[in-house]
Amino acid sequence: MANVKIELELDWMNEDDSLDETLRNEVVRNLQNRLIANVENKVTAKLNTELEKIAERVTENFITKTLEAKIEDIKIPYTTSHWDSKVEYIPISQFIGKKYEEHLTKKSLNEYGEKAEYNAKLSISEYFIKNYLAKELTGKVSSMIQTARKEAEETIVKALENNLKEQLSVDIINRLNIPKMLESLQSKALEFEKEE
Repeated sequence: MANVKIELELDWMNEDDSLDETLRNEVVRNLQNRLIANVENKVTAKLNTELEKIAERVTENFITKTLEAKIEDIKIPYTTSHWDSKVEYIPISQFIGKKYEEHLTKKSLNEYGEKAEYNAKLSISEYFIKNYLAKELTGKVSSMIQTARKEAEETIVKALENNLKEQLSVDIINRLNIPKMLESLQSKALEFEKEE
């Protein structure tokens, strides 16, 4: 059997500390360093994502405001008719509004709502009013008429029932001669009381 002697030089170990205590301290220090590095990585990643969101929002707001300001400054030449030589410079938003109004009021449809090249009778707004609103109004008016007719019939029937009940009650009371019957019952009740 051979004896082997091993010598270790541990420069991080103090001569006053024991080997167990030094190893424990070193293990704890390594774990702390790993935990701190892990937390730093997570915080850095979260900060990066938040900074990206903030940067996106700021750049988007900047671009939007810049474009709005630039679009408001854009002026487009506009003439009221093809034969007019007078040119007016108007903002792009106003130009879009005028073109949209022209599109709605220009007669370009036939009575069936199809595009008509030569025999255009209706504009888009007229077609919409004529067909869609007419159908809606017709449906609503007919339902209102039905409801009113039903309520009127119910009111008339109830009025007739009440009138008939009143007339029948008076007629039955007169036919049965109830007041005389009540008087005779009272007199008989008085007679029974006297007998007792």
